[in-house]
Amino acid sequence: MRIGKFRIACLVLICLIAVGLELRHLRVTSPPSPSRNTQLKHMPKPDFALLPETEATAYANLIGSDSKTKVQSWEPTVGDIEGLEANLSQIPALMANGEKPSRHIDDPHQYVRQYLAIVQDGKPRIFVNALCSIDAGDSNKWRKHLELAADGSACFWQAWYDPSTQKFSNLIVNGVG
Repeated sequence: MRIGKFRIACLVLICLIAVGLELRHLRVTSPPSPSRNTQLKHMPKPDFALLPETEATAYANLIGSDSKTKVQSWEPTVGDIEGLEANLSQIPALMANGEKPSRHIDDPHQYVRQYLAIVQDGKPRIFVNALCSIDAGDSNKWRKHLELAADGSACFWQAWYDPSTQKFSNLIVNGVG
């Protein structure tokens, strides 16, 4: 059976479009609708969002990067995100860096998680920013912008994920305000 070059090109194009739509889905999937009107929404089944590359600037401000150092972003694959999600069970075994190293996170699935693909030390990493709740009226803002808090205790934590080794590192649990 002969398949012409045009048909092969069309099949490749269709596959590329399908992969692109799947990555777009990761960035724009809507969260579950609020079940009640409260100031803070505690989500029974937390969700995650892959933040846009433009949020690398907010990340640079977080780590105190000077203006000469440009933080680079990269586009993770669906497999990279699935690997991160599958390995979240590593988080409870990590001890927090910082002044209270005995702090840890019992169940990372109970948090709303923001993922930002950045290049750290020349290697692709995914920065994980976790929040225990979001404003009820803020159904999509957290999916597009890095939400940072200076304190808030274990309600906020961050870690880095290396897709090549499928390992988490550098857990930071916010301090008490």
